[in-house]
Amino acid sequence: MAEVYCEAPFFYAPPGEFGRGGARPDVVQPVLNGRTIDDLSWEANGFELMQHASAVVDWTDTAHLARIHGPEIERLATERLGCDVALAYPPIVRSPDAAATIDDYAPILFVHSDFSTDYGPMTWEAHRPYREFIEPILASKGLDQNDLRDASRLAMIQFWRNIGPVAADHPLALCDPRSVDPDRVVHTVIDTYGGRRVEFELSAFLPPEAGDHDRWVTFPQMQLDEVLAFRTYDSVEIDAGRPYWTPHSAFRDPSVPDGRDHFRESVEMRALCVWH
Repeated sequence: MAEVYCEAPFFYAPPGEFGRGGARPDVVQPVLNGRTIDDLSWEANGFELMQHASAVVDWTDTAHLARIHGPEIERLATERLGCDVALAYPPIVRSPDAAATIDDYAPILFVHSDFSTDYGPMTWEAHRPYREFIEPILASKGLDQNDLRDASRLAMIQFWRNIGPVAADHPLALCDPRSVDPDRVVHTVIDTYGGRRVEFELSAFLPPEAGDHDRWVTFPQMQLDEVLAFRTYDSVEIDAGRPYWTPHSAFRDPSVPDGRDHFRESVEMRALCVWH
């Protein structure tokens, strides 16, 4: 029996046009304790908690993370998904220090999934600004944009790890996509992220109808050897008419005291998975 961990507000997309600014309706909803649910899986729910010990010694050094953790995540993605090749994106460290330099690296208190159905074309169409970002990643594996265009399947999996206090003030929650009507998905273009021009399309979500709620799940007290894997794009799911997105958001944990000792710190590694 799934236990309710807490109740918390989640911020959704407003009706009509929206961007990064503006008022976003908040809906207080129950958040389930994922550690009390035994049937969560990447295939069925779009996310799962995995055990993964890492050789990383400094979780704040992005160059070290790219060199050590990038290949670890590629191996983990390849073994778990069975893809032919996995390409790790550059790491993102979210912390108060990182956010002081780049606003985008604060915890994101907004219900979203990182990409839309446009992700695939964006990675292989040569005229898109994303080419400047993706080409060096592809070249590191001896690939180019044509290999993505000709792939039988593409998937983007995010691997999220808590590297700060286990009682973090703004942990991550994930929403079972089966609880969300696809009609509630809306899109907006993000021109820049982390100081880089990328122009990618973000999936956001309108709030549930009054009296309804989504199935939100969190994993309290996440340890350093645990990682949350969740899907933000999968061409197979798109072709089958199923959710290819996993709504997620940081939330304010009401059980965690205020103060620097509880400021969230996390690392995100995205893996582009390719099937020939």
